[in-house]
Amino acid sequence: MAEAMRDGSVGVFQGRIKVTDPAGGGRPAVLVPGPGTRVVVNGTEITAPTEVRTSDSIQVETLTEAGSVAVKVEIAPDGLTATAHCELVPGRRYALLDCAARQQLKLATRAEEVLPALTVEDVQQALTAKGVFVGVDQEAVAALVADPGGVPRVVARGTPPEPGQDAWIELKFHEKKGPPVPDADVQKVDWRELSYIPTVEAGEELAVKHPLVLGRPGQSVTGQELEPPVPKDIELTAGEGCEVIDGLRAVATRSGRPAATRGRIDVLPILVQEDGVNLKSGNIKFSGDVVVKGNVEDTMSVQAGGNIEVFGNATHVSLSAGGQIRVRQNLIGGVARAGGVGVVHLRQEENWEALAKGLEECATALTQIARHPEFGPAAAQQGWGRVLQRLLDTKYRFLPERVRDLSAAYREVGGILAGDVEKALEQLRSRLCGRGALAVTGVGEVWGLVRLTRGLVAGFAEQRGEGLSFEARYVQGARVEASGDIIISGQGCYQAYLFAGRSVRVRGRPGVVRGGVVQARERISANEAGSAAGSPTLLKVEARGVIEVGTVHPNVTLQVGTARHKFDVSDGGISAHLDKEGKLVLH
Repeated sequence: MAEAMRDGSVGVFQGRIKVTDPAGGGRPAVLVPGPGTRVVVNGTEITAPTEVRTSDSIQVETLTEAGSVAVKVEIAPDGLTATAHCELVPGRRYALLDCAARQQLKLATRAEEVLPALTVEDVQQALTAKGVFVGVDQEAVAALVADPGGVPRVVARGTPPEPGQDAWIELKFHEKKGPPVPDADVQKVDWRELSYIPTVEAGEELAVKHPLVLGRPGQSVTGQELEPPVPKDIELTAGEGCEVIDGLRAVATRSGRPAATRGRIDVLPILVQEDGVNLKSGNIKFSGDVVVKGNVEDTMSVQAGGNIEVFGNATHVSLSAGGQIRVRQNLIGGVARAGGVGVVHLRQEENWEALAKGLEECATALTQIARHPEFGPAAAQQGWGRVLQRLLDTKYRFLPERVRDLSAAYREVGGILAGDVEKALEQLRSRLCGRGALAVTGVGEVWGLVRLTRGLVAGFAEQRGEGLSFEARYVQGARVEASGDIIISGQGCYQAYLFAGRSVRVRGRPGVVRGGVVQARERISANEAGSAAGSPTLLKVEARGVIEVGTVHPNVTLQVGTARHKFDVSDGGISAHLDKEGKLVLH
């Protein structure tokens, strides 16, 4: 009897190849290599479908694809830390899968990811390649080896440089205290007894300079020395009435009031007017402090390079101080300016900035002309003074105008108050106004004017925090300006104009602002503003400022930046400011 036809078959059982031969003329089994396998039949590796029989020697090897690991080391810009992370490419390990027998079988496998091994030596080699050898953290290295796929780790830390200490000046005279000011409940006060002006005697120590202290260098993770920041030095400078010994001690050479401004120590003389200022005494113009034990009478003028203190009243007068002004009683009419030249600086900021910017543009234009291969030689032959004059007559005609405006503004506080600025303005006038530009011989002179102007503007910015104050019990119908604060400690102010570089505080009894204009850069505070009868009153601050008023009456206008609000009815608990969107908030 003839044998039935049956194809051969091949399968995988428990990881071993099982082959069955064909019968009755059937087709032989065919084996096809699969992914991740290496198949050898009778000693020869096969890569294509191959017939196999039970008599064949069949060997199947599962492959393993190696992964890779690269240690990346990054050094911080300051050189104080080295951070390492690993870039991993996982390997693959293949396992042969069981398959049911069939005439043609393609081997099937399962791939498993295998993370490459990382050793401490691998990390050390990467650090060495980057030049890192200082402050290596072996625990961090071990943690990286244990979890190479984790977050980057700081594996080395250098030693930061120890900063030094800036030189500083210790003022000895600030340690002295005056008599305590009585509480507001005290009904009778002798202000003459309470008046306190700090004074020193010749030979008294005024200030001590503490020299700068150098820091210690550090070390980067690559062994580079890291220098600490260089401490700032400050010079102890002797002004009027004192001397500096060995550059470290300032000692008074005369008696007077000590004062300090950015390292310069002065002992200002004190002029005491026992019987007030009147027609008999004449106007007062003094480089130091002026103390008036009495009144400053109608039409009289007091100008001081230091402070002014008036024990009595000041009526329709002019008070101008390079320092502070204190009127123990009332100021009626007239003008008072505390921090004289500083107030002008504040009011003229825009003019100074426009002048500095315009000069820079003009100097830049001249420099471009000088560098041009054709225009430069022609301009030099014509004369740089003529070129500058032409620019001032056309595109930059606003520069002479700014100089004239500034000169007029500082003329009000001339003499002992604005000497340095007057000298600078004189130099600017000599080159920018009239036909003065014709005297210019080179572009460098114009850049010199730029440096002069920018230096003044920078100096004004430094002095901004040194605002000086005006104080009185009551102000009526007067114009008061102060580079710092204006403090009204009694009844208030009526139909007055007040301008303060910082704040205006009307906090006496009743502490009223009635009529007029009150302006401050940062803050205005008062118990009451306006009147029930509707006295027009304006209070305004800059955009970042705040206006605080206990009670506001109709016809009072509050302005913060450019936002304004006029009250039609009385209101209370006002704290006017701009919110984040720039809208005016009243409460």
